Amino acid sequence: MNLDKLLNDFQKDLSKTKKSDGLEELRIKYLGRKKGILTKITATIPSLTADERGGVGTKVRKARDRIERLLEEAIRRDKDSREEKIYDVTIFGNKVDHGRLHPISLVIEDIKEIFHYLGFVWTDGPEVESDFYNFQMLNIPPNHPARDTQQTYYIDENTVLRTHTSNMQIRFLKQHKPPIRALFPGRVYRRDMPDATHLPSFYQLEGLLVDKHASMTDLLGVLDFFAKRFFGQQTKVRVYGHHFPYTEPSIEVEVLHPKKGWIEIMGAGMVHPNVLKNVGVDPRKYRGWAFGMGPDRLVMLRYGIEDLRILYSSSNNFLDQF
Repeated sequence: MNLDKLLNDFQKDLSKTKKSDGLEELRIKYLGRKKGILTKITATIPSLTADERGGVGTKVRKARDRIERLLEEAIRRDKDSREEKIYDVTIFGNKVDHGRLHPISLVIEDIKEIFHYLGFVWTDGPEVESDFYNFQMLNIPPNHPARDTQQTYYIDENTVLRTHTSNMQIRFLKQHKPPIRALFPGRVYRRDMPDATHLPSFYQLEGLLVDKHASMTDLLGVLDFFAKRFFGQQTKVRVYGHHFPYTEPSIEVEVLHPKKGWIEIMGAGMVHPNVLKNVGVDPRKYRGWAFGMGPDRLVMLRYGIEDLRILYSSSNNFLDQF
């Protein structure tokens, strides 16, 4: 009798058996009281000669113990895999953190929703931009301070990290014919020293309308509508003259903050005729107006945040408040 072969055959059969009923069949095959293989081997021991019988009983017992132990382990594993887990619904569960929108994203979505009501679409474009789209097409002359290396990140002589999303005004006008109404939210870059109100990288959102009857009074009405929808119906708005190379006339827009007084929130104006000419739009037929605001600043005003840097700190303690 070859008990080593018997154990080897059993382990092969066990490796092929996964279900509980199969394990029971395997137990009967090897350990069954009447027809079990090991039972039959045990029954032949008394007929062996004294020399043949030496040590056989011990080997058979060890083989039986080995088979029983392997079967018990297999049955326990099968039971554990099938056992239904019981949950105590009265026990407090672990808190699961869910993703949420960043406060800057929340504000941008609110702005988009307000202007969507007025028929504006939105899009974004490249942050690495050519000098042509970032400056030249926007009527910004070569000697303008904004084009200085102390103000702008240059990748090479003709390529910059965009300093505003105004580049998208040009790209959109070259791809779409008037009338158009569009928003351009996105990240921009300027060489500003980080402090409570400035960062070298921040968000900007611009709006552009071009049609045959655009007027400054329409622009003022839209900006007043936006301020009241965003800050509240009691919000007071005022404007004053300013200068931007790509708008003429140009204005700055302020809202009255209950604690801080008048706060500037955006620049705006009528699109300069040269900008329209640069994109192939006849300024004698079409007029336009544009505005640009910083969502970061609006976040600070809405939520009473004093330091801009915390918005980019990735602090969970801060972000969990929104």
